[in-house]
Amino acid sequence: MSVFVDKSSIHEVDENNLRLNDPSCKVTSNKSHFIASVSLNSCGTELEEMENSLVFKNEITSFDAPHNVITRGNVLEIPFSCSFPKTFLTSGSFTVHKTVDTFTSSGSGRFTYVFEFYNSSAFTELIKPSTYPVNAEQGEMLYVSIQVRSSLNTTQLFVESCRATPHDDPDDPIYYDIIKNGCKIDETLVVYPSNQTVYRFGMKAFNFIGEYNQVYINCVVILCLAGNPNTRCAQGCIN
Repeated sequence: MSVFVDKSSIHEVDENNLRLNDPSCKVTSNKSHFIASVSLNSCGTELEEMENSLVFKNEITSFDAPHNVITRGNVLEIPFSCSFPKTFLTSGSFTVHKTVDTFTSSGSGRFTYVFEFYNSSAFTELIKPSTYPVNAEQGEMLYVSIQVRSSLNTTQLFVESCRATPHDDPDDPIYYDIIKNGCKIDETLVVYPSNQTVYRFGMKAFNFIGEYNQVYINCVVILCLAGNPNTRCAQGCIN
């Protein structure tokens, strides 16, 4: 995240006397602005979990000299933050006797969520577009991985729900719940070893009754602060 501060709004301040939460992280400038650019897990950036978002916070602070612990001058403090929504919808689809498609769903900011199919429960061989068409027989196991791609190690991915529909519409009135409220609903669903950023599961392929052969899977995923016992992620399955 980056913040630009107009130099005209701050008087008699040199960029060499500005720092972030981590004193080793300095502020740069151009002709018109002071500039602070940090990643979400560097320079003392703090993560705070709100009800509907993850908020990353840092602050530009002025100082007299690097090793001073007191000052008798005015101290400049410019807090800044970047908010990311916690809940995202990611989706993929499979076609019985036809092609299995993969889709990538990107959240705002740096968070990218990826919905992918694999060839086996080992999750080592990704089904790539170059291998299409891929046939899925009725009752054949499908192996799915949902991943958040981020450099952060302080967040945890949670799959709150997965719903199958015969059309590319998560609000389709015809649907079948696979995961609901964090609970396994489909009787063939198997959850495989995962980690904080990846959720892997398998299930047997099926078809909707009627003139449908395409099945779309839409999953709602939530990103929480890892280790916080008060988050939705920590609650797990809620019946």
